[in-house]
Amino acid sequence: MRIIRYCLPAALLLVTASCSGDTSGGDPPEVSEASPARVRRITRAEYDNSVYGIVKNPTLVPMAQLFAPEDAILGYTTHDRLQVTPLLADQLDSAAERNWGPVAVNNLASEYSCAAGQNEEDCARSFIRALGARAFRRPVTAEDEKDLLELWRSARKDADPKKAAEYVIQAVLTSASFLYRTELGEPGGPANKVVWLTQQEIATALAYSVTGAPPDEELTAAAAAGQLKTADAREAQARRLLKTEASQRYLQRFIMEWLGLTGLESINKNNQVFPDFSQTFKLSARAETMTFIDHVLINEGGSVKELLSANYTFANGLMSLFYGTSMTPDGSFGRVPLPENRVGILTHASVLTTYALFDSSSPIRRGKFVLTRLLCREIPPPPPSVIIIPPAVNPDSTTRARFAAHTDNPTCAGCHRQLDPIGFGMEDYDGLGKYRTTENGLDVDASGSVEHANGKFTFTGGAELARWLASSEDVADCVPLQLFRYVMGRDEDTVDGPMLTDMRSRFRADPKLKLGDALVGLVRSPYFVHRRTTSPE
Repeated sequence: MRIIRYCLPAALLLVTASCSGDTSGGDPPEVSEASPARVRRITRAEYDNSVYGIVKNPTLVPMAQLFAPEDAILGYTTHDRLQVTPLLADQLDSAAERNWGPVAVNNLASEYSCAAGQNEEDCARSFIRALGARAFRRPVTAEDEKDLLELWRSARKDADPKKAAEYVIQAVLTSASFLYRTELGEPGGPANKVVWLTQQEIATALAYSVTGAPPDEELTAAAAAGQLKTADAREAQARRLLKTEASQRYLQRFIMEWLGLTGLESINKNNQVFPDFSQTFKLSARAETMTFIDHVLINEGGSVKELLSANYTFANGLMSLFYGTSMTPDGSFGRVPLPENRVGILTHASVLTTYALFDSSSPIRRGKFVLTRLLCREIPPPPPSVIIIPPAVNPDSTTRARFAAHTDNPTCAGCHRQLDPIGFGMEDYDGLGKYRTTENGLDVDASGSVEHANGKFTFTGGAELARWLASSEDVADCVPLQLFRYVMGRDEDTVDGPMLTDMRSRFRADPKLKLGDALVGLVRSPYFVHRRTTSPE
């Protein structure tokens, strides 16, 4: 009996979503304006984290990496436009039927088993309520219970209790109430009004914002007791969750998507130009960056200052030789000092090779990376009349000279006046990220500049740029905005101004610029727990 339960579209969910009967919706709102009510599909990573808790599996199994990949908006795959396509619906159903259903029915035997003398339907009801509450992140409604019990009865006619429970598990794991999380407030409320989210919705939003996972038992209990109305209570829960491995994984994904490093596995280079490039090099460069990020998250409190200005990295023998630094005694991954020409993650080979071309460096890509991802500047796309073809490699010229001539076009000058000086200042690294002072027998000119809120900073080389960025007020403003986009799954709007101010204030309070502090500013904000209900059509 194969169960395919296609998800409800968002518009229908807005009408039919049900929540628990907590009392927060009856309290007057703390703000006069709020972002619109909405529903959000969970991401592949959130699916894995959620199923893990629902079926009580002892280990986290990354099953969702086999699902259709998510596209990126604003650089992030966590955006609120994710849909359940027919392809994904089939994949979800297959995973529930072939993988999680059989596993879960063994893990949850104590929940659906019925002792001698007990009524089977009563046992089924208890099982449905316990399973559904974990999956739906709220108490099961009467309608939920009725539908799932009907499924159980139908299955029980031809199967034993274990198989009937397995069908219920499959249905729950492919239901809209599991795959979508709501930000609607109490059902039946007035249209076009600012309302509180329900306590369960606050718990869900808080948990996914800090860990990318559903609420744990402690947070769920706090919601049931109506304890998430105050900013202090939400901060206490957030700081507790920030210490978990789930939060570390969640913030690691943020950093990788923020810096645009998720495509490292697919990068390819011209081996005749870059003889050091190989599959081993690519894997080593990625492992270096991932290990470094984990170290900063675990040991430095997620300090962006440390991320951008560290004078060390975690390299194996291959990467140590590539950087020209000392290596661990056995050549395995370990902490090693960076030479003076490298500072922080900006000068990692993984970053420099990502923002380069197949056969050369790319001042334009590197300049755009710094402007858009670290300084939050918008760069408009080139005019349709401009054909974007990088200048051909010339063995008698430097990359800087080639690109300077190529972009010396009045139509392009406006944008390239911002992009090129930054990228040119990173020309002391080739397209693989190897440090250089000459190119094709010619001296490399790595002088550059970057415009900022208070003027212009001139520098020479990527290391000097990285040191400046680590202390830049513009970066301190940009990172909370990038984190907002990642967590909230959308671009900022006018109504989000106070929430961003709170995030930036908390973020700047510690000179280390810790990501967790920005998240605390987010969940403390009254705008985090209010939404404006939809208007009738």
